Amino acid sequence: MSLKPKKYSELKREQSELKEKMQKKKKEINDELPHYTYIVSEGTKTEPYYFESIAQKINEKYREFSTGRFIFVEGTGRNTKGLLEYARKTVDKKFPQAEVVWLVYDKDDFPLDNFDNTQYSAEEKTDVREYRAAWSNECIELWFLLHFQELSVNVGRERYRELLKGYCGYEKNMKNIFEILQPSINVAAVRAKRQYESYGDIAPSQKCPATRVYQLIEELQKYL
Repeated sequence: MSLKPKKYSELKREQSELKEKMQKKKKEINDELPHYTYIVSEGTKTEPYYFESIAQKINEKYREFSTGRFIFVEGTGRNTKGLLEYARKTVDKKFPQAEVVWLVYDKDDFPLDNFDNTQYSAEEKTDVREYRAAWSNECIELWFLLHFQELSVNVGRERYRELLKGYCGYEKNMKNIFEILQPSINVAAVRAKRQYESYGDIAPSQKCPATRVYQLIEELQKYL
């Protein structure tokens, strides 16, 4: 083995290669990190409890890569169009690093135009971040029910809750609902996607029963 000192050009090349490897590794890590995501829900308890359970798991898992949270969840009590306006006005104050904003809301008894236009307006929004709609028609309990069974006809929100009570002792505003449902989350996503896509290209208000919550779950599942 030669003890001859390395030439300056060799040292520079090795330093350049090492720097390139480090940058590549850093990029790989960043590509695998969760997007900074702001989840804003119409509901003030059921939806926040559910999504906050997911957010806590993800934030804890990736805690060493950020001084703050990757996922921020807020329940607002605002509906459809009001929810979108609230998110637009407050995201910079509440979670300025957000890359994606998800609106979580139900059809319930709101006017059809408001329900439809909330999704359309969100998708048309051009900004430094994306806005996406994770609605349920009629309500979030449809997403919960799909963890236990298929559903092709609308039986109404009260019936959803009755069925859920039989399956898992469901009560509205359960804090541990995510933990109860998590074992069947992949099955529910497959069912929800198949159900949603079966309607084809029609207005959101005409897709009933249907939910887009599975789209948000698919994004979050990557990091659990």
